[in-house]
This record gives sequence, C-alpha cells and structure tokens, in this order.
Amino acid sequence: PAAARAVGLPFVSSQASGSMCLSLSETAAARDCCFSFLPEEAHVARILQEFAANSPGNEKALCELQPEDFVEQVINGKVAVDDGDWVQPLFTQVGGKWRLCKLEVLYRLQDARGVPFPAFVDFVAAASDQSPQRNSHLQHTFCSFAVASLLRVDARLAEWSPKQREAMASGRVLTALNFTAKQLEAAIDAPTRFPELLSLEETEYDDEPEGLTELRCQAWKKFGALSLDDVKPSLADVEAWMSSGARSPDDVKPSPADVEALQAVAAAFVDNPPLTPAGRPYKALPAKYNHDLAAAQRFISDFRRARREHAEARGELKLAEDFCCYLIGVGYAPFARASLAEWRARHPEASAAIRSLGLKLIREGLDAGLDICLEVSFEDADVAWLHEAIPELGPRLIKQGGLSGSLALPHSLLEAHLLPSLGC
Repeated sequence: PAAARAVGLPFVSSQASGSMCLSLSETAAARDCCFSFLPEEAHVARILQEFAANSPGNEKALCELQPEDFVEQVINGKVAVDDGDWVQPLFTQVGGKWRLCKLEVLYRLQDARGVPFPAFVDFVAAASDQSPQRNSHLQHTFCSFAVASLLRVDARLAEWSPKQREAMASGRVLTALNFTAKQLEAAIDAPTRFPELLSLEETEYDDEPEGLTELRCQAWKKFGALSLDDVKPSLADVEAWMSSGARSPDDVKPSPADVEALQAVAAAFVDNPPLTPAGRPYKALPAKYNHDLAAAQRFISDFRRARREHAEARGELKLAEDFCCYLIGVGYAPFARASLAEWRARHPEASAAIRSLGLKLIREGLDAGLDICLEVSFEDADVAWLHEAIPELGPRLIKQGGLSGSLALPHSLLEAHLLPSLGC
C-alpha cells in the first residue's frame, strides 16, 4: 500500500473480504516499485531446497496402486501431507529480477520432488475423458477432491492474519488450483471466502462441456484469475500452418516444391521427432489434443468477452513443457537441451514452423490482455530471442518452478516458511 501511494497509484480496499488489492499503472517504474518487496527466485528456491532435503520419498507400493485402490488407500485414507495440497512457485521479472508472482497447488504425497508415479497419473487418466471407458465413480471422486482442495486452501487463507492476506493481495500473488473444464462449475459453486486470492487453471483432461464460455466468464468474475493450462500444438495445427503459408493468395493448389516442403515438415514431427539418449522418441506432437491452438484461440476469445464485462479479469496462457521444448529448447529432462538442439539442426524448417506458431499465439494472447507462462525452468538466454521478437512480452512472461524446479512445499507451511519473506 505504501509503495502504491508513493508513486501516486490508487489503493483499493475490498470490504467484503477484508483483503486489499492494487490498481496498477501501466508504467514499468510503478510496477517495479509496487512489486519490489516480493521474494526473489533464489530466496524461494533455498526455502524449497532446504525443505526437500529432509523430505522422504514416496512409498513404492503406493506409487504402484491402481486408480480405485489409490482412491481408497491414499485419497480417502488421507495419507498425503496436507491432503496433497502442496504449492510450486512461479516467477515474473520485476526490476530485472525474477520474483514470486504466483503459487500453484500441485499434488504431492510426501516427496517434494514429484507426484506418486504412476499411480496419480493413472488415477487422473481413469477419472477423466482421457479414459476410453467412462468411470462415473472415479470422475465424481476426482471432481470432489479438486473442490475439497480448493476449500482447504481457502480455509488456510482464513487462518492467516489480515496483514498476511493483504501482502498477498497487494503483490497480486494468487494461489492457483487445477480444474478440468467439466469441473469448473463445481469450483464456481464452492463457498469460498477469499476467491480474489485464488486462481483456477483449466486443465486439458476433460473435453469441453456445453456452455464453457459462460462458465469461464463466471470464473473470471468470481476468482482472481482463470488460466488455460498445458497449451501445445497438435500435428494438425502444424500442418495447417504450413499449408496456409506454403501458397500465395493467387495459388489454386500447392506447387510440387510446396508439397515436398510440407511432407518434410510433417516427417520431422511424425517420423523423426527428438530422441532420448537411448534413441526413443521424445516429446513427439500428438495427432490431436484438447488444449491445441484452436482451443487456445477460443480461450482468448472468451477472455476478450469477459474483459468487456469485467475489466479486472486476469489470466494466462500456460505453454506446456512439450511446446517449450520446441519453442525455446528447454524441457524437464536433463538431456532435453541437447536433444532439441540436435533436432533443430536436422529440421530447421520444422523448427521455424513451430516457433512461428508460438510467436503468433503469444502475440494474440498478449493483445487480449493475457500473460504468458512457460511451464519450464528456463534461463534468461533461452528467451532472449522471444523478447527481441515480441518486446511487449517484457514483465508479462512467467516461468514455472525456476531454480527450484519441480519442488513444492506443503500449503500449511507457507505461513512459517514464505510469508516472512513478504514482511509478515
């Protein structure tokens, strides 16, 4: 609040919730002044690394459970620390430094480094439209678990002091929770006390339900933000992009050279994808995908509509790890950089095509008012070309994990471990 007044920005109080929020100037100087109190990436990483050093691994037997057994023994058995509500930090640049801007709730059992694999992944697949066979019990459990997580996080926020909530609000540090498109209605209906401090991330696991545009608009009106998670192109997206760019306006059909170029690009993704050190395909693009570029463009259109009705609506396009591999050459695996560099050298046309797709999508998102999150821990040099190509990206670029990588912290420990960094 003091920082806002120092640069002449209005400070707005939300009487209904007892929390505070800032109305921000567009100028970089005002933004840097207001957000310079947020903890830096290196400081947050030290907190998570110290915690993870004493974090036990997940029990192998629990990691190998089938979906129904996972529900009964782990979810209903309440085996996970904080019932699985752990948070991973996200960062944006303020005054040339990467600072905390968001916390995303990720499922963890005991190990700060990752989910109980493959049990949790198998559960999500079986409990969503990823499964070829509908399991209404698992789908209901999945939705109920997501809503319960939202309410638990909201209840912990209620236990914080007004000063602590004010610090989070004035820094615009939201806590994000994952919901599929079909679970959004349940999230909207949930009786939360501090929705302005919460954000929803729409995941790709379910198909789009009817009335999704209206649901999204309701979410933007109620919560601090709504983002589209794990966006990446499908093979159809790349082929359509190459096809549209391969002919001039007067062309009736592609020339033989155009056809040959299209076939070479398709082969680069289908027959010659990047490889692991063992020679297996790595991050090959899917033939179709729920959060492909067409889905991202529908989300952008919905956000534009929401902004007309609710000017304070916020959101992000979150580019999936697979997309980041092709876009900036960075993935989770230690061999990702070398693998993608080798693939780009062998297939420059395919690499240029997918980068062009990425630039177009980023520009469209920014123009609508969305921020852009790359869901990998990149270095500044990795995105220098992006900033050169799109100067307006600037502070609207977000990175997930940062120096702490995949590490997460139990949500109940935020008050003791992280809030002191905010001066609380």
